Amino acid sequence: MLCALLLTFWFYYGTVAEELTSSSGQSTSRLLNFVRGQISKSNTDPGSSSFQKTVTELGHDLGIRITYIMNGKVLADSEVQENRLSKLDDHSNRPEVIAAEASGSGENVRYSTTLETRMLYVAKAMRKDGEFLRLAMPYSVIGERLARVKLNFALVLLLIAAGSALLLIYIGKRTSAAVTEISATATAIGEGDYSKRIRVLPGGEYKLLANSINTMARKIQGHIRTIEDQKNKLDAMFENMKEGIMVLDPDGKIESVNNSMIAIIPETANSKGRMPLEVLTRHEIQDSVDAIISNRSESKSDSIILDFSDGRSMNVTICSFNDSENNRKLILVFHDISEVRRIEMVLRDFVSNASHQLRTPLTSIKGYTETIIDNPPSDNNTLSKFLNIILDNANHMSKVITGMFALARSEYSGKKLRSEPTNLKQTIIHSINNLNKQAGSKEITITIGQIVEDLVVGTDEGLIQIFENILENAIKYAPEKSGIKIETESDGSSVTTKVIDEGPGITSADAERIFERFFKLDENAVENGSSGLGLAICRSLVRNFNGDIWVESPTDTASGTGSSFCVKLPVAAG
Repeated sequence: MLCALLLTFWFYYGTVAEELTSSSGQSTSRLLNFVRGQISKSNTDPGSSSFQKTVTELGHDLGIRITYIMNGKVLADSEVQENRLSKLDDHSNRPEVIAAEASGSGENVRYSTTLETRMLYVAKAMRKDGEFLRLAMPYSVIGERLARVKLNFALVLLLIAAGSALLLIYIGKRTSAAVTEISATATAIGEGDYSKRIRVLPGGEYKLLANSINTMARKIQGHIRTIEDQKNKLDAMFENMKEGIMVLDPDGKIESVNNSMIAIIPETANSKGRMPLEVLTRHEIQDSVDAIISNRSESKSDSIILDFSDGRSMNVTICSFNDSENNRKLILVFHDISEVRRIEMVLRDFVSNASHQLRTPLTSIKGYTETIIDNPPSDNNTLSKFLNIILDNANHMSKVITGMFALARSEYSGKKLRSEPTNLKQTIIHSINNLNKQAGSKEITITIGQIVEDLVVGTDEGLIQIFENILENAIKYAPEKSGIKIETESDGSSVTTKVIDEGPGITSADAERIFERFFKLDENAVENGSSGLGLAICRSLVRNFNGDIWVESPTDTASGTGSSFCVKLPVAAG
């Protein structure tokens, strides 16, 4: 509205200024005709002192400036002294003079450098060619009238502005509360509070807007709840899956991983934005990812088996999907198949070892049995010898099978074996009591040295089997009437038990292999009753208890005899 008023004023002001200027020009033109008549009556020659005097007196009497011009030269000027007339510029180029020369009269408004003020100039051509009479009056007269017009308009504009302001204040107060509520509600909805609704309206024209906002908020609230429910379900599945999950962006870089992935491969904890090869250091996965992303792979999925240096095995399934923006992303699922692979290996080893270890005694049993059937011995001593050989081989087979089952059971239990605080001293004494008869048959004395009272990590059954196997091995290889000593030492965090015998020493080469399954120092396994599994079972059980086992031999460096089997177990907490 103010702009419209200003434009109106500008048009009105221009019209008034034009009319005032035209009116002043007409008045000055009539005055100029009067002056021309008075000059003609003076009968003085232009350029003379008397002519200058006449012009000066007329100008002062009328209150205007009179200038007489001939061929551009000022011959007389009521506002300029006679001696300065020659210094005035050529006036033939003045706009009013040019107009007068063309049409007989002309006028112009401009700033006068001589009088240093804005002037209205009116010029007319005289009877003689090249002579012009020009009158000038201050433009301030017109300016004063225009100033009054400006003032009046300013007052009107001020009144209109004041009235408009009062009207706007009234309307603003009327609608402020409603608009504030609409704004606050819209802001709250924009910030995620979709329960807000617009309930107060400033007028009926706002009803459609309010209904649209309320409907939008209600629909968004419903959609958000659905999305949040789905997201919570997916997050719960994602974070609680046993399998490790890795999501790759369209560039093949890691976008997110779940907790299981971090537990499986800790290096993935801060892997966002990195390539799988940087974290997993396995080119197989990177090659498959690159092939699927670049469409070089005919399939959109792949499956890879990874074997890690720590003994773990992972089945990695790679599949692609398109996100909401139709960008292809990948999901890598890491399934730990270490236990499955370990069980498969145990079963393969069991079958292989059973086949290898049972072939010799079975062949022997079969051979002697066929001999007895086909060619029965004529004397009872030979028959008894054959039957004893068959019995020894059968006993050896039974021992081998029992040992293999024990070893497989210890390896299969692995992480499932629940350890508990165990009294080491009691398990050692129990093991000795079980083997006293076997030691007595060779007149071997088993003595107990210093035994610490610390409880160690393990189980009664497991520790008894460990020490029985070690003691049985020591009794088997120790000479008759020798001794076996058991002692322990503690460093606060672990207890080391040593079983020291006086048997033949073990070479360093054999010491490295002695805990391998089916490894025997004496190849006459059937004769001495060895299955080659006792120490392997010990090593498997000790490792299940997070301990260690090794042999130190010889204990007597002078004779090169004696061995010390050492079992180190952690002290139980609390």
